[in-house]
This record gives sequence, C-alpha cells and structure tokens, in this order.
Amino acid sequence: MQVLGSRRGGIVVLVIAGVALAAAAAFAAIQLLQRPTVDAPTPAPDSAVAEARPAISFSVDEGEGLGDLRVTLDGRDVTSRVRGADGELSVIPVAKLAQGTHQVDVSFSSGNVFARTVNRSWSFDVDTLAPRLAVASPKPKALRARKAVRFKGVTEAGSTVTIAYKGGEATAQAGADGAWSTVARLPEGDVATTVTAADRAGNTTERARSVTVDTRAPRMVVSAPTKGEQVTETDEPLVYGAITVDNPRALTFTASVNGRKVASARGRDAASADDADDVYAQAAGTDPATLELDGRRFAMAIGTLAQGRNTIRMTVRDRAGNVARAQRVVNVNSTEEFGAVAIGPRARGEDVVTLQQRLREARVYPKKGKLSGVVDAKTEKAIARYQKRYKLPKSGVVDQRMLQRIVGRIVVNLSQFRVRLIRNGKVAASYPIAIGQPAYPTPTGDYEIIDKQVDPTWTPPDSPWAAELSSIPPGPGNPLGTRWIGTSAPAVGFHGTYADYTVGTAASHGCMRMHIPDVEAFYEMVTLGMKVQIRP
Repeated sequence: MQVLGSRRGGIVVLVIAGVALAAAAAFAAIQLLQRPTVDAPTPAPDSAVAEARPAISFSVDEGEGLGDLRVTLDGRDVTSRVRGADGELSVIPVAKLAQGTHQVDVSFSSGNVFARTVNRSWSFDVDTLAPRLAVASPKPKALRARKAVRFKGVTEAGSTVTIAYKGGEATAQAGADGAWSTVARLPEGDVATTVTAADRAGNTTERARSVTVDTRAPRMVVSAPTKGEQVTETDEPLVYGAITVDNPRALTFTASVNGRKVASARGRDAASADDADDVYAQAAGTDPATLELDGRRFAMAIGTLAQGRNTIRMTVRDRAGNVARAQRVVNVNSTEEFGAVAIGPRARGEDVVTLQQRLREARVYPKKGKLSGVVDAKTEKAIARYQKRYKLPKSGVVDQRMLQRIVGRIVVNLSQFRVRLIRNGKVAASYPIAIGQPAYPTPTGDYEIIDKQVDPTWTPPDSPWAAELSSIPPGPGNPLGTRWIGTSAPAVGFHGTYADYTVGTAASHGCMRMHIPDVEAFYEMVTLGMKVQIRP
C-alpha cells in the first residue's frame, strides 16, 4: 500500500511528530512550573528576632517528592528535627541560640527535570537584649519657649525612636553611629513624654521626659519715668512699673542705660516693701535695693545717669526665655556742678559751660565757638576728638574716665609743701600749702574730694587739742578762712588761712592750709569726687 511513502503517509508522520513535540513542550512547561522551591523561610532572611528559640520553618511546594533532605543550622545537621506535612516544614531547636547571626541551609533532590537538586540558604540575627537609650536633650524637667522641641540622643544603630505625648508623637531613625534627632510639637504647659527606642528585633527601652512648654511672654507696664520726662531732682531715678501677666517673683529684671547693662536682679531675690505707699512715693535714696517688689508692682534702681539725654531699656525675662521690653527716653538736669556726674547728649547748664571751657583749653573746641551750655553737635564732636586724643573709649559721653582726665586730679607733695592740680596730663595749677605738725601729721594715701563749702563754720574736731574750743562762725577769725574743701581722709581737707606766715611750714593739725586768694581760685577748679593723692 506504500502508505509511508505516499503523500498521505508523510502527513501522518508530521502529525505524529507535532503531537510528540506538543506533549514534550507541555511536559517541560509543567515541570518548569512545578519545580520545587524552598519558600516562606522563617525567620525572614536578614531579619532579627528577640527570641533565643525562634521558630525555624520553610515550605516546599512538592513536599512529597523530597529526597535526600538535609537541613543544617550554623553548619550542624538538624534534619532529624524537621517535622511537618504537606510541604510545611519546621525545625525543632535543640537549645537556645546565642546572640548574633545564624544561618539555615536546606537541600534536597527531586524528580523534577529542572530541579534535580534544590538548595536555599538564609541568615537571621538573634537579639534578645534591649537597646541602650540616652536622651541628651531635652534635659529632665526642661523648660522651652517654643512648642517645637528638639529631642536628640544615642541608641542602638538602626533603631526606631518614638516620642509619644498626649495628642501626638514623633519618630526618628538612629544612624550608623546610633545618633538620632527629631522635633516634637508639644502642647502648652507641663507635658509628660515617653521616649521609646525599638531595635530591629522589637526589643524596646523607654525613658520618661517631663517638659514644660511656655510660649507666653510676661507683660510689663512702666509708669515712671514717663517718656521724655525732665529729671531735675535726682540723677539716680528709680524705674517704677508693674507686671500685669506672670509672677514677678519668677522673672529676671534687667536694665540698661544708653546701651550699657547697669542692673540685673531676680524677682525671687527682690526686697519686699513693708510699706508700699511709702516706698513707692519716695525718690531714689542712698543705696536702694536693686529691685523691690510689692505684689505685682516693682521699683528698680538703675544707678547714676549722665546729665542730658538717656535711653533707659527695661527687660523682664521668664524662665523659658520669653521677654517683655519697655523703653523710656529721659533728660537729666539735676546738677550744675561740673565733674560731679557724667554728661551726655543734650545736657544743659553751667556744668556744660565749664565742660566747653575745658574742651577749649584742650584745643578740641572751637576757639571762638559759643559756650552755649548745651551739649550740641559741636560739643559732641569736641568730646569725640578729646577721647580720640587721649585714647579714651569713644562713648560719646563725658564718662568717669574722661571726667578724671578733663577735671583733673590733685597731687600733694608734703616734702615740697605744695599742691598741684593735674589736668590733661599737665600741671594746670600749683599752690604752696602748710601741712600737719609732726604731732598731727597730714596722712598720706589716695583719697577724693567729698565736701565743698563757701564761708564755712569751723566746728571743733573730736580731738584732745580741740576739747575746750567752740564753733567759730565765718569771718576773719575763722581758722578755715573763706573756703573748705574736704577730703575722704577723716577731718582732713584744704582750707584758707588768715595766718599767711604759716604757709610753707608744718603748722596745722593735719589739714592743708592755703593763702585766701589761692584757695578761692583752687575751689573753682576742684569738683566733688576728684581724686586726691597725698605723697610724702
């Protein structure tokens, strides 16, 4: 019949071959799809567990076809401890696992043409120790003036840190060095927070932090001095006011004058006014307390102000750093005596006239410039030139350092029987004097002028030589002459004498006598507070 050799036979062969190929392809596809694999390993690869005896398991799709199964844990064969069915297998641990990394290896053979041998390895960490946790900021019972509070510290590398508080939480991830930082927006008031560090294994460590959030600034009202006030009765005014919001005892009070801090006091250290009406009605007395409180009212001493324009700034700060501020610009004109106190911009009076004369003598004030008696722009320029020339701080104010130089100092040489007034580094005046007798020597040392009197009354000193004497009124018979210039040396000063012949000798009871015309001229040059150096 020759079927195979016929055309029909060829078609039959092709059909059979196609069927065979299709069957083979189907078989291959099935084998590929059904090749056995090790799936769902537990613990998960590269994970961490907090148990020393973790459940080790895996699944194999074709569990019934396993052959030559071998399971090792850290290189030890644990195949005999494998249990399971339907492809779900687990390993019963022999003992607790040590801290650190562990490896599981699974291998078996199968009838699958694509997976004659199946291998799967994975590792995991055992970590049963809680992570260390240090909270560097905020400190316990911290006080913050902002709701956004930064928490930072150190924990185990890779740990997750959570800051939990009523109404919210914030998280941070520790870096490779263990450092972590995050900002939590806390509510106003006392806030209890819990800082928790959780490592990869789920071990946790907690730290409590109590934080007080205070974003509200205190409120202050300054009642005196008033804006632009002309202060004429004193150069040591007090600042009066009240704290309308916050507890004054919990605040810190600070005052500055012309940009320089002059006083600072804590409310808790302030003096209390026993009689508020009396305390708050009086002007600055001698050595007042820096700060006095009466309920919410306060009075604060700010020291001695320069003559002229002064800018006073008051600041109150609470413990959280919130600040309230107030400013007053006042004009002080409390004295006409040059050298008694500092002189600032816009000061006026006879003391300013004297200042302008001294600046002219120093050749920094125009020779024909008007002695206006006001610290105007021309005078301010002269002050600046003077300070530059004598290398003084360029403060723009005739302060104590400048006054000491421009007012001068008094130098007494007992062995020479002479007093000299040194001004601007030069001898401005020189006069002969009488000094104390050997029994009543004139004391040596450094003193200052504390008293000046015209036509003084002589009062007997507390000394044996004057025990039977009475006071003597002004006039030709007065031992003090027409002028008295007292020093801080007890009962010792410069004065005139009608006994001219004693000048140049050791004839007094400790004072320094001068000719009447000399002491009257000297009197005009001397100011209160001027330094007096008495040398042998």
